Amino acid sequence: MRRVSLAMTGAALALAFSLSGCGPKADAPAPAPAAQTAESRAAQLEAQKAAYAAALAEAEASRGAGTPALWTLSDEDTTLYMLGTVHLLRPDLDWRSDAIDAAFAEADTVVFEADVTSQAAASEMMRFISTEGMLEGGQQLTSLLDEVERGELQKALDHVGMPLGAVQPMQPWWAAVNLSVLQIQKEGYDPNSGVEMVLGAEARAAGKSLAYLETIEEQLGRFADLPMDVQVDFLIGSAESIEEGGEVLDTLVSEWVDGDVHGIGLLMANPDMMGSDEVYDALLKSRNEIWVGKIEAMLDTPGTRLIAVGAGHLAGEDSVIDMLEARGHTVEGP
Repeated sequence: MRRVSLAMTGAALALAFSLSGCGPKADAPAPAPAAQTAESRAAQLEAQKAAYAAALAEAEASRGAGTPALWTLSDEDTTLYMLGTVHLLRPDLDWRSDAIDAAFAEADTVVFEADVTSQAAASEMMRFISTEGMLEGGQQLTSLLDEVERGELQKALDHVGMPLGAVQPMQPWWAAVNLSVLQIQKEGYDPNSGVEMVLGAEARAAGKSLAYLETIEEQLGRFADLPMDVQVDFLIGSAESIEEGGEVLDTLVSEWVDGDVHGIGLLMANPDMMGSDEVYDALLKSRNEIWVGKIEAMLDTPGTRLIAVGAGHLAGEDSVIDMLEARGHTVEGP
């Protein structure tokens, strides 16, 4: 199913532990599309399942180095370690390696995607959701959906035990994130066990500096700026695949722990798995392009930094790693 892993991307999962932001408003809600028949929806879903199954099988067949992948970019006075992360993990998972621990110990600064822990971030999240995550003028979410889509949403809500009334005031993107995160947590994944939360706490305790590649506004604004039809597609894709969410994340984490960069690319850095080219470009590719410039600029300041970002950003043909190499940098890694 082509859209199932969108809920596993860094931007979506980060919301589970109070990442926040304030982006430009999405366009005014569009009217619901023409009704799609149950037969055409079923045919579309079967095609999505086939594409998903093929990507999953190829990912499971590939192998990595046995530990989460770590890359190094350096010059005469600066060392940048780059670690792909997963934002929610099972509490009992042992993912640390000697290489990760050594890179963390050496780093004077740890760089994350965005601030997800400060009180300022929590306040900004509340402001953003109140203006960019909710529909205006008393409009209800189901008014944007056709009959088939409303049925898919209700089934997904029943599965996670969430009442329809709770999502009715929400923009489709925010409803989709809530739905996906509830399912992931239902499967036993905990944001407090995610890599960023663990390393962030350790960095603060060790007196290390923290830095970020983007603001909260820049990150969440990418969801709010998605066209309304793409938001609806995101929501219904998440609803249709809700029961498979745990399976996908289990596979992704397995690939990540094994250091299988190719497998991660298939599951995350893949337009087919992200749902559409628009979503892929907005939430992955264009962010990578911006980050590459910021990472290059870090080479101008002496020191050692550990850059920890969602694993999907460091895998696939549009990865930060490939973009850096295309600009003439030598990146050492798996």
